[in-house]
Amino acid sequence: MNKKSNKLVILTSYFKEESYGLLGPQMAATIINTHTPFKAIVVGVTNEDDPRDLKSALNHYFGDQQKLLGFSSLGGRPDLFDLAGVLKQEGAVTILAGPQAGPDYKGEFEWQS
Repeated sequence: MNKKSNKLVILTSYFKEESYGLLGPQMAATIINTHTPFKAIVVGVTNEDDPRDLKSALNHYFGDQQKLLGFSSLGGRPDLFDLAGVLKQEGAVTILAGPQAGPDYKGEFEWQS
């Protein structure tokens, strides 16, 4: 297997002691890893995680590469919306995906931005 240098992180909202929300992102990462030049990992983020720690971990993971982040589920979490905005302002490419993305996102405050 070739070592892939392009990196992608799929961030998903995670609820402690629940695993059902991770199946979709894990499946997406498997397809990405198998059929693209990207190495994808899934990071579950609880509402208790400190955004500064997450940003630090992402900086370490990506190194000098441009950050490419997919958000698989925002689950009405303003902290994840804010994180996506901050990362985008810092030059990251952010992607909101999934069949629920449009309806979920459109109902949020300042969804146009």
